[in-house]
Amino acid sequence: MRNVLTTAWAIIKDNLSSKVTLFFVIFFPLFLTLIFALGFGAAAQPHATVMVYGDPSLANFLSHSIMFTGVTGSDEREALLHNYVFVNVSGNKITIFYPQQDNYLIPSLEALIQEYKLDVSPISFQTSPEQGTTYYDYVISGMIGVVALSNGIFGVTGVAAGYYRDRLVDRLAVSPLKSYEWVLGLIIYEIVITMISIVPILLLGLAFGFLPLISLSFLAFLAISTLTFAGLGAVIFGLSPKDKIFVAQTVANILVFPLMFLSNAFFNLNAFPPILQPIVAYQPLSIINDVIRDLTVYDTLPSVFDVIYIAVLTIAFVYAGGRLMRLREAD
Repeated sequence: MRNVLTTAWAIIKDNLSSKVTLFFVIFFPLFLTLIFALGFGAAAQPHATVMVYGDPSLANFLSHSIMFTGVTGSDEREALLHNYVFVNVSGNKITIFYPQQDNYLIPSLEALIQEYKLDVSPISFQTSPEQGTTYYDYVISGMIGVVALSNGIFGVTGVAAGYYRDRLVDRLAVSPLKSYEWVLGLIIYEIVITMISIVPILLLGLAFGFLPLISLSFLAFLAISTLTFAGLGAVIFGLSPKDKIFVAQTVANILVFPLMFLSNAFFNLNAFPPILQPIVAYQPLSIINDVIRDLTVYDTLPSVFDVIYIAVLTIAFVYAGGRLMRLREAD
């Protein structure tokens, strides 16, 4: 373990002394958030989700509208935490609880409900604005997962490629350092820069009213998330021919951007075509974002399935990366 920590510290000092690295660690996540998340994402918000209790057919009716996606459920608190509108149907009495920032949606929702119940009269509406989460809470918390993804994969492939190009790996290969110690040192470096990278994102979030719940559970899971993608980066680099180190970075680009945009980082699952929804829901970044939002936004315990899913992936990727990313052929 001593060799691992010594290697990690050497990599941290070497890379964080570079202004280019500091730019990508601190400012690149900010640009990514502003351009892709707040600019691109907020301008094209998906359907508002309406949770209906008491009339499943109404939920189906709303899903065929151009403004709403209807789901069924009975938990008003859960609906508001997830920025849903909650509709309680009790005969002719309709009670609507909604996040206060979605006030503009309510007249259209009432008109659709009135159309659905055209043969029923009279209908009584009662509306109640409540405190809910905002779209910025959703996007900025999703960007935390994106940072773990990009730092993990790009960081390992980029640093390793630079060390191979500068022949530093040749010097490491004649030292007592084992291959897995080198890989773990790289991964610890990625965890450190991820922790640094989320600070400016969280500060930016404050400007948009995003007040995350920072806890030890969140920081531990963020470290594990970075470990997951850093392990994947080690696998990619380990499988790439060392006489063509650009291959690893090309593969990293091909993998990272689909994972980023075919995820729930910027948009709710309901915004994707039905055929893509299972892929989006169960790919690693979406699962990681679910857990991060549970811990920082919704203040609920994450799903046991989600935690086990990421734990299994982390062990598999780190183990495979440690075996494939060799310092010397004899390893």
